[in-house]
Amino acid sequence: MSARKDVKIEDLRKDVAYAWDVWSKQMGGLQMIVMREKGVQALADFKLTVLGGHQETHYLAGLEKLGIDGDTPAVAAAKYHYLSNKIGGLALEYIEESPKKAWIRYTPPNVFYAGMGAMAIPAQVQRAVFAAWHANNAKYMNCPNLGYVVTKCFQDGHPYDEGYFIEYDQPVSAANAVRFEHAETTPEFDPDKAPKLDPEIWPEARLLRAKRKYAGAYVRAGSEALINVFGAKPGSYMIDQTMRVVAMQYAQLMGQWTDHEGGDVHAIASLLHRTLEAREDEASLERIGNNRAAITMKTYKPFDPDANETIRRAFFAFPESVARALNGRVRITRAMEGKETEVWTLEDTGSWLY
Repeated sequence: MSARKDVKIEDLRKDVAYAWDVWSKQMGGLQMIVMREKGVQALADFKLTVLGGHQETHYLAGLEKLGIDGDTPAVAAAKYHYLSNKIGGLALEYIEESPKKAWIRYTPPNVFYAGMGAMAIPAQVQRAVFAAWHANNAKYMNCPNLGYVVTKCFQDGHPYDEGYFIEYDQPVSAANAVRFEHAETTPEFDPDKAPKLDPEIWPEARLLRAKRKYAGAYVRAGSEALINVFGAKPGSYMIDQTMRVVAMQYAQLMGQWTDHEGGDVHAIASLLHRTLEAREDEASLERIGNNRAAITMKTYKPFDPDANETIRRAFFAFPESVARALNGRVRITRAMEGKETEVWTLEDTGSWLY
């Protein structure tokens, strides 16, 4: 039983691409389910909870890790958003207009709202995020003169979310820390002038692992926020519903992405094991005759080492629904062996279950 830590770089690329795809769709699903069940304002508040927690624990350390803590506040803030989100798999643009003014653009496609999902998200959700996260950069950087101006939002028909950090000549009030001022024409992005990470410090393998960790961290933070904000029962229900819908939507594609297509019990078990392998879980697969298979997990990413029963039970809806989507005769059950080992048993029952 191993967690594929010493993989070749080409295999690591595949692992990360697959884990990132699954986790980013799960995080997008968690957001959409909040809007479906609780409404638009609840989604905005949910995003602020998730992002605010991330900012509080990662922002200042991130400036140092990225090697930009010596830049001016406006430039450092913009570079942080550009570099950290690029590492995480998002597409951005950066334009440094002066030491006191730097632009960022979040370009499509939206990672968390795949396909037409982006059409369902009202502009007020993204504006709330800007008003919270981007406004707080000034506080964490101890620069009361730092503000952010939003100039474009994709929900308003623009091709991207856009704005700039600016260091004013005087302190900015909390009410004006983020302003919304549409600008029809803005500076052009030059990729040759964009910030770049030192390849000696950030080799490809580190970048890939950071990208996978980025996606997993948001799934963990989002799931924990659902339970903490809405309570264990409503939060677990929303996680369960998210996992079911994402699995139903993408089970067939998951097989294509990993070359693990097929609907028999062993093909399904192999696909689920490959999914765990890609996210760097310590898991083994056992074939038990022609009709049964078992997957034994020693870790539970991205919640390790805090994967409690509430989380495990809610997330089990994902493998359960993958199996159901691929073969209505296959039953999958879960059982705990001790506090940390979880076993999934798959069985072809020989009859239609649903």
